[in-house]
Amino acid sequence: MIAVWCKHKPFKRIVIIDDQLAQDPYMQEVMRLAAPPGLVVDVYAVDAAVQTLGQETQNRSTTMLLMRSPQVARRLYEGGLTYNALNVGGIGSGPGRRNIFKNIAASDEEIAIMKDLMDRGVRITLLTVPGEKSKEFADLYAELKRK
Repeated sequence: MIAVWCKHKPFKRIVIIDDQLAQDPYMQEVMRLAAPPGLVVDVYAVDAAVQTLGQETQNRSTTMLLMRSPQVARRLYEGGLTYNALNVGGIGSGPGRRNIFKNIAASDEEIAIMKDLMDRGVRITLLTVPGEKSKEFADLYAELKRK
């Protein structure tokens, strides 16, 4: 997945924000080995990401942040790591989740979190892979409210 995105955007760094992965050095190394050559891969727990990334002065336009859920996106935002755009990709289905666009599923809580971020000015796009059809969450939310 990372390799596909890197063909469309000039990323030099991937930051994975995940509390579990931050505690697993073996899986962190697997992620680094799976990345395209020359791409820096960093892994942070959520709180460490807020602190570290909030103090960095690097060019953020060449950094991709990866996280598992809208809950993490909200924790980052509320922790002071604000952003104006969020891409929601392949969030899988499961208990309490419904398909909202292509292979993207969300719970009612996650939909409410995305709505809250949208209300704060974050443009949310649902897109699993570059080049495929995407959908703006603002448009989708209007449809979801009718269901």
